[in-house]
This record gives sequence, C-alpha cells and structure tokens, in this order.
Amino acid sequence: MVPFRPIVMTSPNTDYREYRPHPALTSFIVCYWQSVPMKGKGARLSSVIVPDGCTDIIYDRDALTGRYEWSYCGMFDEYFHAVNPGGDGSATWGIRFYPGAYHRIIREKASTLSGTSVLLDDLSPALVRELTVLAESCLSVASLDAFFLKRCEVQTMSPRSIQTEAAVRLILEGRGSLSVNEIAGEQFLSTRTLSRLFSDYVGLTPKKFSAVIRFQSLVSDYVRSGGRNVGEASASFYDQSHLYHDILKKTGKTPSQLKLSDFYNHS
Repeated sequence: MVPFRPIVMTSPNTDYREYRPHPALTSFIVCYWQSVPMKGKGARLSSVIVPDGCTDIIYDRDALTGRYEWSYCGMFDEYFHAVNPGGDGSATWGIRFYPGAYHRIIREKASTLSGTSVLLDDLSPALVRELTVLAESCLSVASLDAFFLKRCEVQTMSPRSIQTEAAVRLILEGRGSLSVNEIAGEQFLSTRTLSRLFSDYVGLTPKKFSAVIRFQSLVSDYVRSGGRNVGEASASFYDQSHLYHDILKKTGKTPSQLKLSDFYNHS
C-alpha cells in the first residue's frame, strides 16, 4: 500500500500520540494511537474527529468506573464529535486501518458501517474476546504487533479485495485528483463495478473517498508547511469557491479559523 498517514485534529484536553506498527503489518495498519486525558479536565471529554480515509478499532477504558469497551469506527466524510472517558488512569487506544484493509479482520460490508461507530462485539464477539485478554494483560505497541502478526499468518485476500486496494492505491497516489472514470479505466473496471467494490470494502463512493483524500492532502501540506495559509496550500486541489464549505464540513472550522496546533504533527 502507498505510504499514507492521515492528519488528525487534536484536543487540548488530551495527550494524543501515534505509533508505527511492525514493518510486516504496514500493508494494512497505518498506526496504533493512544489518547490519554490531561489532569483536571473532567470525567468525560469531547474531541473533534475529522475524515481521514481510514477505519479504526478503538478501546476505551474508564478508570473512574472500571468499565471498558471495544468499538469499531467506520468510514466517514464529515467531522463529528467523539466522547471519551476522562480522569486519571483512563485511556483510549486505537488501531487505524488502511482504506479497505479492515476487511482482513472484520467480514462486514463496509457501507453498512460508514458514518457510524458500533460496538465491536456486535461484529465479531470472538475478536473482542481475544483483544480483551490482550488488554487485561498488557496493551502496548509490542503486544498489538504480536497479536496482528499472528493473525496475518492465516489471512487471505480475495481477488475483489485486491482490486479494491489497487483502486485505493491509485487515489492515494493521485492525492484524490483522479476522476471516477480515470480510476475505473486504470483498473479495467466499469464505474458500476468500481462503485460496488467501494461499497463492499471501503464504505464511501469513489467520488466521496477521493474528496476525503484531497482534504487530507490539503491538511498534510498545511502541517508540513508549518501553518502556511490554507488557501495557498490548497491551490492545486480545490476550486477556491468551494474551499470554505469543504473545510467547514470536514473540520467544523472555516479556513481562517484553522491553526497549526489544531492538528497532530507526525514529525
């Protein structure tokens, strides 16, 4: 898969960090991430989640109640607010999957999970049992690597999933600039077949997914440039008349309201 590490918005109430997976896992896992509440910020904390083109398995542990849960967050194309436990000792872990690659773990039609977050137990009780054993012993980058490396030994990819990942690769390489007809033509597929593949394995239409990748290219350039004007960073991807509404739809802020500190910097 094309190297792809999306940019996310951070919260002033949490300490958010990302960790690279084992090299043998980088074909389908983008990163592991952890979010820990800052001291004295309250029992429940809200964060803005921007479209990143990926899907996540998420573990929330509430130190105040002793409760924990595993959930799955599907693909989405607009920002939303997520609520996480606060308080000392609470933590949230995530496994972020490349577009379409989650299907190697969860056998569920992607479009039925897009734009929503569901309890992982509703999708795969067996997977939750295995992950819970892991969490109760020691949840860490090393233990997650070991867990997914073992699962890789028995993974198989269907021809349809391979076709989908090839189409996703084209969109990532083109930074979302290719048309649906161009993507389908490169893969020797009809646009209808391409749409079915994206419905099954990605969760967004090729057009909407491309728009998310264009947005991610924009914020990635913005962060790498050290906070250069968003309009300048987006010149090659956006019709300026649509920039305002697209940024507002995907971040909840206007271009002039965005700050470099809003985003997690990988460097």
